[in-house]
Amino acid sequence: MQTVDEFKLRYPEFKDTDANAVGFFMEDADAEIDKARWGKLFKRGLFALTAHLIQLANQAKETGGAAAKDVVSETAGSLSVAYAPTATTTDSSTYHLTAYGQEFLRLRKLVGIGFMVV
Repeated sequence: MQTVDEFKLRYPEFKDTDANAVGFFMEDADAEIDKARWGKLFKRGLFALTAHLIQLANQAKETGGAAAKDVVSETAGSLSVAYAPTATTTDSSTYHLTAYGQEFLRLRKLVGIGFMVV
């Protein structure tokens, strides 16, 4: 298992995140990535996915567990906001919700993994 310290060096914005929490999410991420397939990019993918999972958990905490949605329209006068429907497919739809998920997808393409069902 990769160390929490290495993770926090790569993503210093999580330096104040509890080490046990980082380790918990890192275990989840590790279960989703095939180390042999990822090779030299394993650690970077693991850390990007860990950061993504932590960020989603933080967002859920802020919204009381409400699903994250993309804003597709907004108006300032009389405040009007429109959200895209929540994706419920098994594709990579949630990864775009964080910069870390987008980095994970970028790395996953380099590794040559397309659509993946876990």
